[in-house]
Amino acid sequence: MQIEGRNSILEALYVKKKIDVIYIQQGLNLSDIETLAKKQGVKVVTLPKNEIQKMSKTPKPQGVIAQMQDYVYCNIDDMLKDDGLIVLLDSIEDPHNLGSIIRTCECAGVDGVIIPKHRSASINETVVKTSAGAVNHIKIARVGSINDAIDYLKNNGYFVFATAMDGELINQTNMKGKIGLVIGNEGSGVHKLTKQKCDGVVRIEMYGNLNSLNASVACGIVLWQVLEQRKP
Repeated sequence: MQIEGRNSILEALYVKKKIDVIYIQQGLNLSDIETLAKKQGVKVVTLPKNEIQKMSKTPKPQGVIAQMQDYVYCNIDDMLKDDGLIVLLDSIEDPHNLGSIIRTCECAGVDGVIIPKHRSASINETVVKTSAGAVNHIKIARVGSINDAIDYLKNNGYFVFATAMDGELINQTNMKGKIGLVIGNEGSGVHKLTKQKCDGVVRIEMYGNLNSLNASVACGIVLWQVLEQRKP
C-alpha cells in the first residue's frame, strides 16, 4: 500500500509500521520524517517534483510518499472491552467519508471500527491520508456481514443501536455500558434489516430545514453525545 502526506507518514513512523521506502520531493525540508526513517532503517529516496506527482494516487501528496505492506485488519475480538464503544459502518462507500469517520472515532476514544467487505470503501491511500494517520491508532475490522457482526456483539453483551431519523433522541437513551453504534450511508441510511437487528434506533436533534448530515459529521455529533453520558 502507498500512503501520502506528511502527517500520515509521520504517524506510521511513530507506531513503527513496516515501511519499505519513503520518497521525498527534492528541495523540501522534511527532517522530522527523515530522522525517524533513519532510526528505523527505512530507505529514503529523493525525487524531482514531477516524479512524486506521477507516483501520487491522491491530489496533494505534500511532497512525500511511502510504500509499505497492505493494511492489516484486526478481529472483532481484539476490540471487545468492558464498557466498550464500537462503531459499525453500513455501506460508507466514499473513502473521504471513511477516513474522516475513522479520524473522529480515534479522537473520541472508540475501541474499534467495523466495516463490511462489500459495498464499502476499504483502507486505501485516500482513507489513510484523510484520517490524518488515525488508521494507525485504532482497531479496524473488515467483516463479511455487518448483520453478523451485530449478532456477535450482542452475544458478547453489547447493546447495538442504529442511527436514523425515526429513532429516539440519543440524549434520552442510555448509552452507558457496552455499546455498538451503526452509522449508515448518508444517502440510503442504515439498511432496514440491519436496523431490525439492532436493540434500538437513535437520532440527534435537528433544528434547521434540512433533515440529514454528512455521515462523518453525524458520526461525530453522535459520539460526543454518547461521551457526555459516559463521563465518570
